[in-house]
Amino acid sequence: MRKLSITLAILICISSVNVYAQSISEYKNKLNNVQKSITNINKAKTENKNKQENVQERIKELDKEINEIQREIEKINSELAETERKISTTKKEINALEKSIQENNELLGQRLRVMYKISEVGYLEVLFSAKDITELLSNLDMIKKIVDHDKQILHELRKNKESLEDKRRNLENEQKKIVSLKNSIEIQRQKLVVSRGEQNRLKKQLEQEYSNLLAQEDELNRYAKSLEKEILKLQSKGSYAGGAFAWPTPGYTRVSSPFGNRIHPIFNVPRLHTGIDIAAPMGATVVAANSGTVIMADWMGGYGKTVLIDHGGGIVTLYAHNSSLLVSVGQKVQRGQAIARVGSTGYSTGPHLHFEVRKNGAYVDPMSWLR
Repeated sequence: MRKLSITLAILICISSVNVYAQSISEYKNKLNNVQKSITNINKAKTENKNKQENVQERIKELDKEINEIQREIEKINSELAETERKISTTKKEINALEKSIQENNELLGQRLRVMYKISEVGYLEVLFSAKDITELLSNLDMIKKIVDHDKQILHELRKNKESLEDKRRNLENEQKKIVSLKNSIEIQRQKLVVSRGEQNRLKKQLEQEYSNLLAQEDELNRYAKSLEKEILKLQSKGSYAGGAFAWPTPGYTRVSSPFGNRIHPIFNVPRLHTGIDIAAPMGATVVAANSGTVIMADWMGGYGKTVLIDHGGGIVTLYAHNSSLLVSVGQKVQRGQAIARVGSTGYSTGPHLHFEVRKNGAYVDPMSWLR
């Protein structure tokens, strides 16, 4: 980024020094340097867009992971709430059993005291008050059954209490495990949230860098246009009298992208399409739209291998993205003469000819010039 900025500053400074006194070759060299800088910026833009896509994809993945973890936490919270409810219920059951044990203990004590102290005659008198041995044994058996029954109740109550205590301990252990798992997952969620924040910051940084690249590209394009105008001033003399242009790709007439504003197919940003794209296969013949002089036959930044022909009167045609060039700078060409082969060099999505018409350096719709 810094190197591109320095290059831009140097180029602008050079351009301010007596540009009209410089030769055409010097202008072409400058234009070539500008086109190289634009190419470098376009490469940086492509890399930046790829990074933005990767970052956006990572953000989506993090969002998905965070949502999954959040659902897991909600599930754990539900399990934790259910466990706490069970613990609370178990504690209530234990308290109820303790109360029942206490009441039964008191009842047994009261019963024994009553048995031993009925009418203040004591337990032995109750036994010996029996009229015969049968009644005596019956009384003893009754007392024993009552006491055994009360003891059995107490035993079962204590056993149930122990079972509930075990259940409570198990539930509390389960509660601790769930809380520990929840804390662990929450830590993981926090890490993902932090990572997502870092990715969002990186995305904003890349977007800002991309905006800076666009600004530099626009500045370089303005400078390139000024150089092209100076070249035209020195090369185009007189008025144009060549009439309508011949179609530059004989046998291939489908226009795949017309002149005008569009979304750039590679950089996905709004841009003026400065010519027309003619669909043609790799290696198809490209011909001069009219007679003139070749003023450029070389690599031209995003245009790839390009031919520029001066037709006089400020009219210049451009043929871009070629696979090979058949003419050289300074060569006189005739209308319909082969000058290049269709290709996909420079910033291109497939074989085609990009054809432009420039009038005094300004882009015009080629369709109004073609026969």
